[in-house]
Amino acid sequence: MDFSALSVTSSSFQELLTLFASALGCGLMIGLERERSKQRENQHSFAGLRSFAVCALLGALCFLLDPVIGIAGAVIVGGIVIFSIQNQPDDPGITTELAFVMTYFIGAMCLWNAPIAAGLAVCLTIILMGKHSMHSFAGKWMTEAEFKDGLFLLALILIALPLTPNKPLWGAVLNPYVILKLLTLILAVQSLAHIAKRLLSSKNAMLLSAIASGFVSSTATIASLGMEVRSGRAEAKSNAGAALMSCVATLLQLLIIIAGVSMVWFKTILFPTAVATLILAGSAYWFLRSAVPVQKLEQEDSRMFSLKEAGIIAATLTLIQAGVYGLNLWLGDAGLIAGTLLASLFEIHAAMATVVMQGSPDQSAVFYAFIFGLAAHAIAKSINALLTGGWQYFRVFAPIQILHMAVLISLLILYR
Repeated sequence: MDFSALSVTSSSFQELLTLFASALGCGLMIGLERERSKQRENQHSFAGLRSFAVCALLGALCFLLDPVIGIAGAVIVGGIVIFSIQNQPDDPGITTELAFVMTYFIGAMCLWNAPIAAGLAVCLTIILMGKHSMHSFAGKWMTEAEFKDGLFLLALILIALPLTPNKPLWGAVLNPYVILKLLTLILAVQSLAHIAKRLLSSKNAMLLSAIASGFVSSTATIASLGMEVRSGRAEAKSNAGAALMSCVATLLQLLIIIAGVSMVWFKTILFPTAVATLILAGSAYWFLRSAVPVQKLEQEDSRMFSLKEAGIIAATLTLIQAGVYGLNLWLGDAGLIAGTLLASLFEIHAAMATVVMQGSPDQSAVFYAFIFGLAAHAIAKSINALLTGGWQYFRVFAPIQILHMAVLISLLILYR
């Protein structure tokens, strides 16, 4: 129902009833939360269930009569709030007072768009309910270093990215906006992995550490875990499971990067990658199920991400993209495939990002360069496991590594 044309004289009783019912519902929901908060904390706030309900109805009624009356009503509500603040010096907060003013305008919003008004009422109620959890999160759970990193990441997303020019400097590569977006994605993924590790580290610290490390470098993670096995400091089975979990991070990061470059390719690889990820995650969990649990560590003022490592990864991605693109210009399709194969031995994300920028999955040379790159990377990781961890580590890791990539490639060919 369109309430924008409502007026007291021209509207039907049903339309007016719907309007006031919407405003009353919003006011009652917000007021109910404030009433429960007062009783729970034994506070003497100026507004409760009835006050918020009346405030929402007043907002709807005043703006229904005339916009000038609506503004006058807002001034009156503001005056009531100021009077309340001056007469409650022991209450340092003004959350209830601000919610009271907002409730007035939410009631008025019902006149133009009742669904938006209801959504605002729900959001306001959730914010009011989250008082203790928000205070605990900001004051106790989040460390100083995490706060600074989060602020830096938000500055990149909200300020730097919109101001960065979105124009390639050489053909289809060396785009400053894409480079910064890749850096931002890497930092965001590292931050999410860090938060997940903080939340869940009491049970599967090894598994979560492997995922977090895999977002930085799965190849380095596999080598590090393999060297622990070779030195006798860890079991081959559990470390191979953690290494496979780092490959899950590789696939997830590949999806994120390709989504930022080409949605056509993202839709093409989404289902095959999801199936391959399930194979990796299921096998990793099976190998890790008997691993010795690690006790939860005390909270440290740790960083959410490493800007230096993320910068190195982003720079490497960019240089490899430029190299593969240059080979493509020099040798054509053969150069594209050869460059992708060489690049995939070291860094799969840059190679794949470069390939998808060259064309769509319908182009045979581009499609087979993508497949060959995936296969080369799986083989390179298996060789890495053999050289660093020995035969026992290799025989657990390599079959699953080759299997998940074979399934991914087969599904890509099948659903192309």
